[in-house]
Amino acid sequence: MKNFIVAALISWIIFPLTAQAQPKDGLDAKAKKILDQLSAKTKTFKNLYAEFVLVMERKAEKSKESQNGKIWVKGAKFKLDLANQLVINDGKTVYTVLHDASEVQISNADEKKKEDAITPANIFTMYEKGFKYEFVKEQTTKAGRSEQHIKLFPLEPKKKNFHTVLLILDKQKNQLVSIKVFAKDGQETTYTIKKFTPNDKFGDEAFAFSAKAYPKYELVDLR
Repeated sequence: MKNFIVAALISWIIFPLTAQAQPKDGLDAKAKKILDQLSAKTKTFKNLYAEFVLVMERKAEKSKESQNGKIWVKGAKFKLDLANQLVINDGKTVYTVLHDASEVQISNADEKKKEDAITPANIFTMYEKGFKYEFVKEQTTKAGRSEQHIKLFPLEPKKKNFHTVLLILDKQKNQLVSIKVFAKDGQETTYTIKKFTPNDKFGDEAFAFSAKAYPKYELVDLR
């Protein structure tokens, strides 16, 4: 389990498109307009900080796991703090700190950016390429928030281990509220954003790794 959650986030979505999930042209156009507006807004951010809750659930097995996480993103760089793991990507090298194992795994950052690859560096723009989409509904929560629900379907489903991604957006703020991934193996993974701060006060120093901070940890170079 040590690398499972981090792998799920770094791959973010790894899950065959069902036959009935074919978006209609009108709903497709509505979804595209909403996502284009979200994309335009997101591209104005110099960086962003977010806090979220990750829930992994298998209803058939009646299993459910919840964890809190934090993420800092600037361009291709990111720092992900989740449970007992810390992942730092400075754009060239990835440092995965496993606190339970007192170990730091070092690997090269993936320079081959596939259009449909989802990583912590692009989780807020993951819908822009590699998917078709469908507007599902708009609803108002008990708290008065107007939400828009949009489903994403991979353009190359045979290459994926998922069939659907559900995005929920805050209509007034033009901002993501949650991302839910439906895996072919029955697992449902939901990322609910609790705090979202664009243009936060941090620089490249946030993505610097120092071995001195982990004097008793074993460094495992996987490059």
